[in-house]
Amino acid sequence: MDLDLTTEIAGIRLRNPLIAASGPPTATSERMVRLIRAGAAGVVTKTASYDPDYRRSPRPCFNILHKEALKTGFFSLHSVELAARFTPEEIADQVREVKNLAKREDGVVIASIAGRNEEEWIRLARMMAEAGADMLELNLSCPHTTGIKDSLWGREAGSDPETCAFVIRTVKKATGIPVIGKITPDGSNPVQIAFGMLAGGVDALVATARFSALLIDVELEAPPLWGGYGGYGGPWMLPMSCRWVAKLMEAGVRVPIIGSGGVSDWRDVVSLLLVGAKAVQACTAIIVKGATFFKDALRGLEDWMLRKGYGSLGDFIGKALPRIVPFENLDRTTMYEAKIDENRCNGCFQCAVSCPFDAIQIRQRKAFVDLDKCDGCGLCVAICPVGAPSLLPKD
Repeated sequence: MDLDLTTEIAGIRLRNPLIAASGPPTATSERMVRLIRAGAAGVVTKTASYDPDYRRSPRPCFNILHKEALKTGFFSLHSVELAARFTPEEIADQVREVKNLAKREDGVVIASIAGRNEEEWIRLARMMAEAGADMLELNLSCPHTTGIKDSLWGREAGSDPETCAFVIRTVKKATGIPVIGKITPDGSNPVQIAFGMLAGGVDALVATARFSALLIDVELEAPPLWGGYGGYGGPWMLPMSCRWVAKLMEAGVRVPIIGSGGVSDWRDVVSLLLVGAKAVQACTAIIVKGATFFKDALRGLEDWMLRKGYGSLGDFIGKALPRIVPFENLDRTTMYEAKIDENRCNGCFQCAVSCPFDAIQIRQRKAFVDLDKCDGCGLCVAICPVGAPSLLPKD
């Protein structure tokens, strides 16, 4: 079966749904070209800014938490990477260079911009459009902008729907290419922010960016490394990203949504498409896995589509939405009880330690369920490392 992986964002065709998000992997034209050749349908430049302070990131600026989980997932990336270190003019030159190469590779170039005021937004938008950018992504989500007075970019500006509408309206008037708004999930309601962006005429949305976080080293009794707040993300974010894409779809958002946040493999890509995303951005996965992320994600997506009998993305985008059970319709009547497969049980005691109803005991190094106490909550099934417990409906 010939598979059609193409998708469309605001009239711009993408050869597949995978986009390299703005970040270290897209910091230079060489890196962006490498990602396009590795399979990315589009790349988003590092954010162009006129603010010299935000073009200088402190060093060191990266921290991986739970390194032991790098191979299995659920690690966390804590960082304080700011805007691109290049001037806006140099970023525009990168756009021209990558755009020329991307034509041959069928790739799309998206310029990320951030203005401190109305004039800067207009200058940046026109500069990147003249350089040949296919779309503009407005940085209204950077987690590092706390405390910047009267700034019109980053998380603080992006937390106000009216400010978002003003910025997007300003950029839309300055240029004719599609405008993407990147939504912050931190300290705001992404649905409200989305409608503010829609009021400004946004053409597409990215849901969502990372959070701001603070780590404390108990031996130093202070924040480690750069010594302050940083952006915080990782594979654990994926369920939150799915939630917000679904919420935007349920709220009636009709512009294309690009899923982002926590993407680490093809399953995450499929998950975001199933809740309505038209494309998916990734950054942390590229930092950890390199450009091979795209090859592996595309192969997994294609294998899944073939196994499911889907010929195109349109066959399943949004398919999970009508299957989300509203809170008021949750089944509160069917009851369950746990059963232990003694042949699988290894007597590790984890289920007995965790059971909130004291319904599991260990006898002769095997788990035993007291059905009079069992509530059927399913925690033992979820926590067992060898799959010994199962749930059966109660009569």
